[in-house]
Amino acid sequence: MDRKGLTLVEVLVALGIAAILMGLILPTALGNRRLYNLDVQRTGANQNLRAGLDFLVADIRQAGERLPVDFPAIEIQTDGNNSTLIIRRNLLDTALTLCDRIDGNQDNIPVAVNNRGQLNGLPADLQGVCAFRDTDGNRVDDRIDAFQAYRCSQDGDPQCRVGNDRERVRIYIYDPVNRVGEWFVYDAEDASGVKIHKGNQERWSRQYGPGSRIYVLEERKYRKDGDLLVLQENGESQGKGVVAGVVRFVAKALANNTWYNAFPTGNLDWRSIRSIEVVLRVRVGNVERELGTQAVPRNVLSY
Repeated sequence: MDRKGLTLVEVLVALGIAAILMGLILPTALGNRRLYNLDVQRTGANQNLRAGLDFLVADIRQAGERLPVDFPAIEIQTDGNNSTLIIRRNLLDTALTLCDRIDGNQDNIPVAVNNRGQLNGLPADLQGVCAFRDTDGNRVDDRIDAFQAYRCSQDGDPQCRVGNDRERVRIYIYDPVNRVGEWFVYDAEDASGVKIHKGNQERWSRQYGPGSRIYVLEERKYRKDGDLLVLQENGESQGKGVVAGVVRFVAKALANNTWYNAFPTGNLDWRSIRSIEVVLRVRVGNVERELGTQAVPRNVLSY
């Protein structure tokens, strides 16, 4: 039987043709692969930018809600090429006012006075604020009722029945004269009906006098940490990553027709802000993109 095969010349010709075809196809395939990877990186960078700016804009718009003008609802700090943006709002329609001095390990915090005679020892502007209010007749100041309802609601039981009466929440005390404050744990109310209880064991960092105010505060602090945009909530030391691959984060405030990289500044308060600009630069693979936007804290328009 005759058996025919390829000659050496034919094999070499076939290999040559195959090599030529591979030489034509491979660069195209590799080029398409590079374009695909570049497109993935571009998409990732754009998504990171949009997600980060969406978070920031939503919080900026709520800054200052239910807060007075003398409270630092918006702060911008700058460190080299990056910023730290702090945004605060009050979660309740009311605040508690300190009606006596506290310091050291004092755990019972007086926020109302139910003895008319004791009111005379307070400055005139605080006498009306600290006067006992009990419209529902339960022998507890109405403002403490509001704080208690919030505290108990955090465990899903607004009635604060037995078993939930030690629900703990973090709230904030602020001295508007010295412009300082701190977080503390609020876990109960005193039987007197005019005091709330500080639950954490640490000493107060300083003295607080009558007129200091206590808020159920929401604080959101954005800063760059390594290659992450980190969000720290309510004074916590640990944050959570919001955006990855961050190269730069910058915030600045427009007030009195001037842009400020640090705020508050001089005699300007947060009510004077007309716009906050935030700029993010991120890097994903070989792609680096920057995007910025401006947002108006809507609560400045309420004054």
